[in-house]
Amino acid sequence: MARVELMLRENLRHLGKVGDMVSVAPGYARNFLLPRGLAAPATAENRRVLARKRARQDAEEAARNAELAARASALEGMVLQTTERSDEKGHLYGSVNAARIAELLNEQGFEIGDDSIRMEAAIKDSGTHEVELHLFGETAVNVTVEVTGEGENREAARAEILAEVDASEEAEAAAAAAEPEEGSAEEATEATEGEE
Repeated sequence: MARVELMLRENLRHLGKVGDMVSVAPGYARNFLLPRGLAAPATAENRRVLARKRARQDAEEAARNAELAARASALEGMVLQTTERSDEKGHLYGSVNAARIAELLNEQGFEIGDDSIRMEAAIKDSGTHEVELHLFGETAVNVTVEVTGEGENREAARAEILAEVDASEEAEAAAAAAEPEEGSAEEATEATEGEE
């Protein structure tokens, strides 16, 4: 059966872009493309109209791609930091999931939904983790997420407090050793009086 030549009025994923000439089966053209306004016969008027529409869409796509490139370069290599509840070994009581990473990015001024964050599994341990962000089409960037556990901080704070206590005890002991004892001072004055 003969195929039908049409011009696309919209971008169709498997056929082409606006203004492209396509050759399709008559039934596909008659039952799907033409009734939905997705394609039009290849007349001179349609070619002129669709060429303008294609130029406008190409300009919009170029502007969007430039914006995405700028956004990708700003996000590339970004380090996000978060502190979560954990035990002393750094195992998180909860997890850092895509929604939490989206929240961290939104705090930095980047509006990204959690559906754009690609993670095999939620982060359950403290440390440094790489996460992929899918921006648009083939554009994706990696960001670093540094997770610090509060349990680890408690251990560090406890060690710091103990070090301060030890230092203050040593200072008190040194001060006590430097001061002459009261009894020995009185004996020294009695000894000098007895010599006279």
